[in-house]
Amino acid sequence: MSNHPLQSSFTPLEASPKSSPPAFPSDASPIHSPYPSRPSSRRPSLASGNQPLPPHPGASLSRRSSMASGPRPITKAEYSGPSTPSLLSRAGSPTQPLMNERVASRRGSFVNEATARLGGFGGLGGMSGMSALDTKRELRQGEFIGSVDCGTTSTRFIVFDDKAKIICEHQTEFNQILPHAGWHEQDPMELVNSMRDTMHKAIEKLEWMGWSKDSVKGIGITNQRETTLCWSRSTGKPLCNAIVWDDARTVALVRHYEKLLDEEGIDVDDEDEPDGKLDVNGVSDEVTLGTSTEDAAFGHKGDVVTENDGGVLGRAMETLGLAGRGKEGVRKRKGKEALVDVTGIPLSTYFSAIKLRWMLDHHREVHDAHEADDLLFGTVDSWLVYNLTGGIDGGLHIMDVTNASRTLLISLKTLQWHPPLLRFFGLRPSILPKIVSCSELYGHIHKNMDSPLTGVPIAGIVGDQQAALVGNKCLRKGEAKNTYGTGAFVLFNTGEELVRSNYGLISTVAYQAGPGAKPVYALEGSIAVAGSAIKWLRDQMNLIEESSEMDMLAGSVKDNGGVYFVTAFSGLLAPYWDRDAAGTIIGLTAYTTSAHIARATLEAVCYQSRAVLDVIEKESGVRLDTLKVDGGVTNSDLAMQLQANIGGFNVSRPSMRESTALGSALLAAHAIGLYGWNVSEPSTLDKVNTADEDIFEPEISEEERLRMIGMWERAVERAKGWHTAEEEDKAETDYEKEMNLEKIQASQ
Repeated sequence: MSNHPLQSSFTPLEASPKSSPPAFPSDASPIHSPYPSRPSSRRPSLASGNQPLPPHPGASLSRRSSMASGPRPITKAEYSGPSTPSLLSRAGSPTQPLMNERVASRRGSFVNEATARLGGFGGLGGMSGMSALDTKRELRQGEFIGSVDCGTTSTRFIVFDDKAKIICEHQTEFNQILPHAGWHEQDPMELVNSMRDTMHKAIEKLEWMGWSKDSVKGIGITNQRETTLCWSRSTGKPLCNAIVWDDARTVALVRHYEKLLDEEGIDVDDEDEPDGKLDVNGVSDEVTLGTSTEDAAFGHKGDVVTENDGGVLGRAMETLGLAGRGKEGVRKRKGKEALVDVTGIPLSTYFSAIKLRWMLDHHREVHDAHEADDLLFGTVDSWLVYNLTGGIDGGLHIMDVTNASRTLLISLKTLQWHPPLLRFFGLRPSILPKIVSCSELYGHIHKNMDSPLTGVPIAGIVGDQQAALVGNKCLRKGEAKNTYGTGAFVLFNTGEELVRSNYGLISTVAYQAGPGAKPVYALEGSIAVAGSAIKWLRDQMNLIEESSEMDMLAGSVKDNGGVYFVTAFSGLLAPYWDRDAAGTIIGLTAYTTSAHIARATLEAVCYQSRAVLDVIEKESGVRLDTLKVDGGVTNSDLAMQLQANIGGFNVSRPSMRESTALGSALLAAHAIGLYGWNVSEPSTLDKVNTADEDIFEPEISEEERLRMIGMWERAVERAKGWHTAEEEDKAETDYEKEMNLEKIQASQ
């Protein structure tokens, strides 16, 4: 391949320039980024190096810690952080405790500091007074379940007991690589290293508390969804950086495939048609690896392999159940809805297949590995499990059904890789992981991982938003949760019924509680901007110094003063689906203050959540009584009260808000039979995470609620369609020029 005409345009990962940005996107994703990482947050954190260290390795600065059962809190003199919880904290946990003469436990008890210094009543508080005298103490044996939570900015490892009380936890942040505007990448090896470091530190804390590491009987994994990775089958090493779920570089590529859907369509089986109607426009017996001979990667003609062809590809197809599909029952269907009917999700920059196609077209290493049958593709769960179970030494190549349902490559009915979609995106079946349920014994942590939990079973895997649904115990049909993080994600349990949305909501897999269990489905609506709007007020507008000031500022006025803020920084998602919408603040007067804008920002998240839930109620025929919530923004009492008022339903906020991590822990415990937890029987979880639940009830009249919603909808109409068709045409033309350039270079 040394004579390949494009060889010069690909720089080896080790030799990537570190002084200036690449001239061409094809080598913009080195494993070690040449670009500076984001500046650290002004919000105090344990990682910042500016805070006082805990008095011993096991100490935690979490507000939920109790003297009777956990770490000793820091004193007033030691404390220099914010006076209220951060609204940007990923899981809704304050970064520092509130201090008083006495320390308030999240469970409602008070214990004075002297008690902790004298030995406390057990746990880490008790051990802190004894550890200097008894360094060789015998560790106790317990029964705990662990959870790896790999999010967008950090990895956590949390150990839970049988009531979902947190025994210990640790969090490790990793770098975000932002090569160009709209691009977002991560170093795959940094994801693995952060997981390893987090597990080590958490187990150190567990042992300092007096518990043996053998007390952890199993672990679950939850992860940021849609983020896409490629690595080598032969070396186990990543071939390029991961493309993160919110990366927008593929906008023009999405339009390219939208045209293909309109002009050529995709093959669909009879079972893919919800109404049994097929558009008969042609049938093909061949599996073509490439969108067409014109558009195949790097300008070469797509390989054509018949279904009876042997070799590695043929065997892979047979193994994955992709062979044996002939003319019978296969037709062509055109238009974007053809894809939605099969996968439940639209063609979008978010989902994995389009990111994978971009990697194949722009990274020489990925393209060559694909051609040589040396490529492995996966989402973050696949990559973590592969490394946890040995990597190149027999590591598992698997993906759970919830993550697979976000790839644009599976049928929601069969929960298997769908041959027509592989043909459409030009992908070899051999690169795909095996699809597994969310709760089963997959394997054990391998010695290669250098983990204190070597040999511990891996028994639960689930995407982060589905994990939050399970962690909030929304296990019955008609229950819903909303996670308020960077964005907001509403999931509504539709039971074993696959509900198709007529209003642009996503149909997805909620979870599958075992290999033989029936899948549970959900409707999902995503709101692009939630906590990130608060960050925008802090970092770009300088209206607040800390996110924790939002409640005080927004609560200083009785209403929004007629101001509405449509936070369409990158368009509007469900149920509006307008990528041309722009961020809009409307209703300003000479009397408008920063407090009105702050309040309108919190309301914007609530209005969009209400719009999603209104659509869900219409399509499901179920009236929502209570919305369960988690995420950083739920630290705001005002935001939760606004949500109850605008939504017209109760809002339930648990005291322990690590719902995402708890969801994967519940599924892992279900698989290994721990605690009697059974996700298929919700009554077995009645005592899990029930202490100190906050309920917010509507406090305004129905008439006032409808008036406010009407004003919001007027503001949304003003924000829609701001970006012009000429801008879209320019982006599309730029992509076509790029494609033509590659073809010209390849033909020379």
